[in-house]
Amino acid sequence: MEFAWLKVPQWEKYQTLLHGFMGRRGGKSVGPYAGLNVSYRVGDDAKIVSQNVCDMKLAVGIHDGRIITMKQVHGDQIIDVKDRNIKEAGEGDGMKTGEKEAFLGILTADCVPILFVSPEEKIVAVVHAGWRGTLAGIASKMIRLLNSQHGILPDAVEAALGPAIGPCCYEVKEDVSRPLIERWGEIAELCIEDRDGKTYLDLRCLHRAILEQAGVRSQQLVARSVSSAGRPKIDVARFCLPLLIGTKKIDFLIDS
Repeated sequence: MEFAWLKVPQWEKYQTLLHGFMGRRGGKSVGPYAGLNVSYRVGDDAKIVSQNVCDMKLAVGIHDGRIITMKQVHGDQIIDVKDRNIKEAGEGDGMKTGEKEAFLGILTADCVPILFVSPEEKIVAVVHAGWRGTLAGIASKMIRLLNSQHGILPDAVEAALGPAIGPCCYEVKEDVSRPLIERWGEIAELCIEDRDGKTYLDLRCLHRAILEQAGVRSQQLVARSVSSAGRPKIDVARFCLPLLIGTKKIDFLIDS
């Protein structure tokens, strides 16, 4: 069975870093969950979800150990994972760890998955960011915590933004656009477009700007495209499909 496993080309040089953004291809789920659904919380058959998780782990080379996830709530809570053997870290939308062979996983459909790496300090982190998490500033909070708790300067952090809904499709109302502009100002305005009487939000554009504002170097921030093993680069806008609705794919990171 073939899976869509997208990687960050710039991170291939880190031999102990296993990372990726998994797409919907593959998996045994059917109906509205068709493909590689790995969430137990959307109504899919739990046995099929478990099989999807097992197949996905084998495909990416995780033969021993668990992928640690969270109860995601669209907030800004960030969890420090210190035990690689747990299955769920608790309630939150971000995790970080310095533990070897700790697999961190986030579940996304439309929201933006963000992976963080500090190669020198061997710290990795993940963030799940929808518009509420963006408003709360979870991405910039992660940068602050990496600095205050681990001594990692913002310009030493590398980050990758994975597949998410794009400005082609993400229509929002004023109750979303106005708070974002009030919170982030001009950088939010640049990522919101009025088109044909409707308003569209580019969440990945906004997160790139937020991370740059937080001190992450633009050359260490991958947001435009990612690649799959042995294939040309794939623009993430291709993932703006109705097929994403109602199911969850996984994005993961491990530093071993």
